[in-house]
Amino acid sequence: MTKITRRNAALHYAKRGWAVFPLYEPAANGMCSCGNPKCPSPAKHPRVKHGVLEATTNEARIQQWWTQWREANIGIATGKKSGVVVLDVDPRHGGDKSLAELEAMGAVLKTLECETGGGGRHLYFLAPEQGLKNKVGFMPGLDVRGDNGYVVAPPSTHITGGLYRWKKAD
Repeated sequence: MTKITRRNAALHYAKRGWAVFPLYEPAANGMCSCGNPKCPSPAKHPRVKHGVLEATTNEARIQQWWTQWREANIGIATGKKSGVVVLDVDPRHGGDKSLAELEAMGAVLKTLECETGGGGRHLYFLAPEQGLKNKVGFMPGLDVRGDNGYVVAPPSTHITGGLYRWKKAD
């Protein structure tokens, strides 16, 4: 089985219409590659000056970024920019229970799902035309990533060493 490179994954997402940009990745010493020993968002924050605002589907730009930073994690812009909103499920803060409540109400359908490197999940949905704002703490352990937000995408590496992976459909 061939390992997909981060550049090829970023290009694939761009072909889907998802705007991408490079994020810092874990360094060999287990810290964030940004070099800040007190990094508040290790291996999850933008490598580019304007962050999510620079997210693009431009192949040449993506090629340039992942030539410069071969192991950069991949950020996908959410909301109108890519046409997706993401429900970020954090089980450590009750996200599985909150998600189960939503599912019991019929509020969550089967969708594209990513297992995060830190043990959570990202559920992808089409963004509404009128847009949707980010909402941290939508419910316990659930955040909504919408306009001007982003998520870390496969095959990125979490600071713990875990990989982000697409979940296979049941």
